[in-house]
Amino acid sequence: MKLLIGTVVTLMFVLASCGEPQRVLQSGTIGANGEVGDVLLRDIHVTPAGGDGYEQGDNPIVQFAVFNRAGKADALIDVRSDAAKDIVMHWDTQCDGSTEPVERLPLLADGGVARLSGALLAYHLEMIDLTREVRAGTDVAVTFEFERAGSTTLDVPVEVASEAVGSRHPRQCPASDSAPPVSRPAAPSTETRR
Repeated sequence: MKLLIGTVVTLMFVLASCGEPQRVLQSGTIGANGEVGDVLLRDIHVTPAGGDGYEQGDNPIVQFAVFNRAGKADALIDVRSDAAKDIVMHWDTQCDGSTEPVERLPLLADGGVARLSGALLAYHLEMIDLTREVRAGTDVAVTFEFERAGSTTLDVPVEVASEAVGSRHPRQCPASDSAPPVSRPAAPSTETRR
């Protein structure tokens, strides 16, 4: 009888572990986490919409933190998703509360975004012209490409609206000599990125 119960319990655990793997959530994170080479991506998430999600044509914001563990500087040079016609990187280079579109986010050797290594989320991504409806509580595949580390595609969750979500802009910015080229907003492109 004990052998039969042991066999049944073991079989139940084996069958329960089959199928889709569960998402591993790390303590303290609200979004996806990933890494490519020596670059860590943390807390990547689409900010919550005012309702159930975003409609086709909307421009949601993606917040994230990025850290470079390599002994050499790197840069985030491209971000793309089939859920949007374009993704624009924004960075508050002056730390004045106003972000500007940039062509790249420079990463210090053994650090974070240049000039802001101690100030998180003074940068973000803007998904331009969603190609489809994106509901809160779902994921969107986003590819991050770095100059040295390479690229990775992550399933980024769309946050559900809550009263706890607020501004995450830093109060002060550490100084550095490094600053990226600032690009001015261009008219929205009708070309689809792939």
